Amino acid sequence: MMDTGIPPRSLRGKALGPGQWQFRLPLLAHLKQQGSMCIFVAEDTGPQSRLIARDRTGTVVASVDVTEGEPSTLFLPAGTRQLVLETTTSNPPRLGLYPIGKVELKLHAFLHGQFRETAVIERWKAASAAARTLRGALTALVETSGGGAAQTAKRYQHYRARFVEDFGTIPATEAAPRMAFISAAGEVPAAALLTCAQALARQSDTAFEWIIALPPHRAGEAAELSKALRAALPALAHPPVQIVHAKSADLAAQFQAALVATQGGLICPLDPTGRPTRDAVAMLRNAFANHPDCALAYTDEERLDAVGAPLRGIFKPAFNTHLLYASNYIGSLFALSRPDALRLGFDPVAGTACLFDLLLRHTAMLAPSQVRHIPRIAYGAQNPAHPGFTIDTQADAAAALARALGVSVECSADGRHLRPLFPLPTRRPQVSIVIPTRDRADLLGMALRTLIAKTTYRDFEIIVVDNGSIEPETFALFEETKAAWPQTLVVRDDGDFNYPRICNTGVDASKGELILLLNNDIEVIDGDWLSEMVSLSALPRTGVVGAKLLYPDNTVQHAGVIAGLFRYAGHWFAHAAPTAGGYEDRLLVRQNLSAVTGACLLIRRDVWNITGPLDAERFAEDCNDIDLCLRARAAGFDVVFTPHTGLIHHESVSRGKKRSKAHRERLKAQRARMEERWGTSKLVDPHYNPNLDRKSLFAVLANQPEGPREPRTDAITGQWRPGTPNS
Repeated sequence: MMDTGIPPRSLRGKALGPGQWQFRLPLLAHLKQQGSMCIFVAEDTGPQSRLIARDRTGTVVASVDVTEGEPSTLFLPAGTRQLVLETTTSNPPRLGLYPIGKVELKLHAFLHGQFRETAVIERWKAASAAARTLRGALTALVETSGGGAAQTAKRYQHYRARFVEDFGTIPATEAAPRMAFISAAGEVPAAALLTCAQALARQSDTAFEWIIALPPHRAGEAAELSKALRAALPALAHPPVQIVHAKSADLAAQFQAALVATQGGLICPLDPTGRPTRDAVAMLRNAFANHPDCALAYTDEERLDAVGAPLRGIFKPAFNTHLLYASNYIGSLFALSRPDALRLGFDPVAGTACLFDLLLRHTAMLAPSQVRHIPRIAYGAQNPAHPGFTIDTQADAAAALARALGVSVECSADGRHLRPLFPLPTRRPQVSIVIPTRDRADLLGMALRTLIAKTTYRDFEIIVVDNGSIEPETFALFEETKAAWPQTLVVRDDGDFNYPRICNTGVDASKGELILLLNNDIEVIDGDWLSEMVSLSALPRTGVVGAKLLYPDNTVQHAGVIAGLFRYAGHWFAHAAPTAGGYEDRLLVRQNLSAVTGACLLIRRDVWNITGPLDAERFAEDCNDIDLCLRARAAGFDVVFTPHTGLIHHESVSRGKKRSKAHRERLKAQRARMEERWGTSKLVDPHYNPNLDRKSLFAVLANQPEGPREPRTDAITGQWRPGTPNS
C-alpha cells in the first residue's frame, strides 16, 4: 500500500501532556468524512499507541490501536471534533490522513505524490493510476478491518426490514412432510427455551413439532417446562411441544432421544439459544416440496447481539464441500429426511461435534445436486461471534473430520478452522509446468530459479513456451535452466501474442498427468505449494486447483474468482492484507469456487481433455482462464482454491494502466462473448450469494437481492456442453 508513492496528508498536532497529542481534522475531512471510515497512518509513535476520536464535549466516540507506519481505520461519528494520539514515546508523533473519495484521492496524489513525471498531463495520468491502486488497497482495508461494525449493523437492519421474513409461500400439508425440530436442552435456561418457543409461535407455516430432550439431571423440570412451553404456543391447533428424557447428558444422546420421538418427516436440529425467523418452517418445507431429489436443505442466518438485536447477515454459498470441512459453514439451520436421520443417528463418539459429524456422514453419500441452499435468513444466532468452530467443539470437530476422511486434520492457530491433510498419491503424478514467456529474463529467471530451488514436490517437468524472444539474456537463461533441471523443454512459438494459444502449445508438448499453467512472474516462497495443489488434485471430484497469490507489497492479488462480479468476474478481496479473513474467513481456508486465475492453475489432463483447451479464438487476451474453469464446473468437476501456498505474483500492482482504444475494444468484445456463453451479466455465482453486492470485491451487503433466492445447488449452467469445447 505504501509503495504507490502517495503519502498521507499530514495533520497538525500539539502536545496535551506526557504521551498525548491532539490533532485537528482538516476542513475537508471535517465536512465530508464525518459519519464514515477514515484511514490514518501514525509515525514515530512507539510500539503501543492508540488513536482516540472525541466530540465537542471531549467524550470519546471512537478509538483504535495503531501500529507505527501501518494504516488504521477509524469510524468518525457525526460530531467528531478532534483526535488524540496516546503514545509510548516522548518524540512528537506524526499523523496522516488518506482521503478515500475517488476525486479527492486523485487530487491528493497529483499534489503530493512522488512521481518522475513533471509535465502536468503526464503527472496527472501517473497520479490517477497510482490513486486507483491506492484506493483499491484503502477500500480493502476498510472492508476487512471490522472497524465499521456499527455501520454494518445499521445497514443490515435496514435491509432486514425489507428482505427478511418476506417469504410468502406456505406449502400445502400434502406437498411436503411435516417438520420436526429437535433440540438438546443441555444447560439452556428455561427462559431461553421460552424465547425460542415464542419465535416458533410466530411461524407462518404451522406444520411442525418440537421435541426437546432433557438430560437426566434436569428431569425434575419436565412437567413445569412442558406446561410453560405449551402456553407459549397457544395459536397452534394442537400442542406441538414434547419433552423427552435422554439417557445421559451427552449431546448426541440428547439429540438421539429427541430424534426417535419425532413423527414429522423432516428433521431439523434446532439450537434453542437462537431463534428461527417467522418463515423458517415454510422455507424448508417448500424446498423439499419443489425439489423431490433434495436430501439436505440449509438456509442463511443472522448474528444477534447479547440482547437479541440483529447485527448482520451470514450469507452462505451453495453446497461447498471443502468449506464444510474447514468451518462447517452450513451452520445452525438445516433439514434432512427422518429416514436418513434415523439411519445415520447421532454418534456419541463425536461429542460436542455430533451435528457436524452427522453432516459429514450424510453429505458423503449425496450428489451435490441433492443439497439445496436457500439464500434467505431463517435463523438468528447469538453464538458463535465468529465463523468456524468454537473452542469447545474444535477438538471433537477435528476428530470427526479425521474419521470421516481417513486423514490427519490440523487446526488453525485460533482453533476456528480445520485443514485435512490429504496425502500425496503413492505413485507421484508428473506435473507439466507450462510457462509462457517473451524475454523479460529478470522475471522469468526469478520464477524458474525459485521454482527449481524451493519446490519440495520434485516430479515435474518445465515447458517454457517462448513467444518470440530476441534478447541474449533470455536464451542464456534457457540454457541455465536446462542445466539445473534437465526435465526442461523450450518450445518456440513465433506467432502474435495470444496467451491461450501459447499455453495450449505448451500443453500439447507436455506429457504429465497434471498440467500447471504458471505465469513467468510467479516467485515461490513456500516450498510445499505444489504438494498442496497436487494432493487436492488427487481427490475424486477435483478438476482444477487454484492458489492464493500475493502482490510484492504482500497484499492479496488472488484469493479466488467470483463469477458474475461487475457483470463478468472478479478477484474478490484484491489488495486485502495477507492475513485478512475476508467474508466469513473464507480467504483463510480451502473452499470450492467457480473459477481461479490462470496465473497458477493446476488441472488434471483427463479434465483438460474433456473440457477442451483454452479458447484461443474467443478469448485471446482475457476471460480464457475463467471460461476454462466454468467449463470444468459444467462438466461436473470441482474447482478448489487453497490459501496454503506461498507464492508472490509480480504482476504490476498498478491497476488501470492506460490501454489503447483498440485494446479496450478487444476486451469488450471478449467479455461480450463471455456473456453469450455464460450469461455473466446476470450470473450469481453459486459460491457467492444473491444478497451480496455484485459490484463489490468485498462481499458487502447489496441494497436489494441481486438474483433469485430460490433453493439452489452448486451447478453452473451456460451454453457450453462437454464434447464441444469451442462451440
